[in-house]
Amino acid sequence: MEARLSRAIRSFARVLVPGVLAAMLAAPAAADRSDPVRIVEAFHATLLGAMKNARSLGYAGRHRLLAPAIGKTFHLRLMSRLVAGRRQWKGFSGPQKNSFVDAFSGLVAATYAHRFDGWSGQSFRTLGSTELRPKTVLVKTELVSPGKAPTRLNYVLRRLRDGWHAVDVYLRGAISEVATKRSEYAGILRREGVDALVGRIRETTAALAAEAGNRS
Repeated sequence: MEARLSRAIRSFARVLVPGVLAAMLAAPAAADRSDPVRIVEAFHATLLGAMKNARSLGYAGRHRLLAPAIGKTFHLRLMSRLVAGRRQWKGFSGPQKNSFVDAFSGLVAATYAHRFDGWSGQSFRTLGSTELRPKTVLVKTELVSPGKAPTRLNYVLRRLRDGWHAVDVYLRGAISEVATKRSEYAGILRREGVDALVGRIRETTAALAAEAGNRS
């Protein structure tokens, strides 16, 4: 009887604990949208929580935790439009736009859940912010890893009708994620069209999930 009860408790914990962790850690993502620095810091708090609890959460748990935080931090529809390019975006039908945004948003969440899969003392540090032009701010941060040089992560945020949203990240302070994806996708859009690109993006997302599953 005691053995059965113990097994039942362990099984219940495996199901409950990741969900509870996700709910607890997601709270910091609800930052004041009037302050771009606080928005980035709230996202980093959730990201760090996912890293520290990576093993108990697993890939699926990290994805469940990070996807809402990403949606609150980034304006994924505007990012999708920037990635596609203004001329290409105008040529998409309404359903194609929605499909592209959904696929791109899924890839962003999968990338974060795949990439930030553990913690070994890392922390995030905010270095300050700079106005690039009216209603556009660069928030400068870095990921600090013990024994390694810090990795610069700079966020571009725009002030839209409902407040500030991140619309790009510069890795190592210089490599635009939006520009990288636009360059990667331009040829596919030109040769094969948006529906084919959406299929490619979904395949990449599935591959990230499979790879993360094989590692765990």
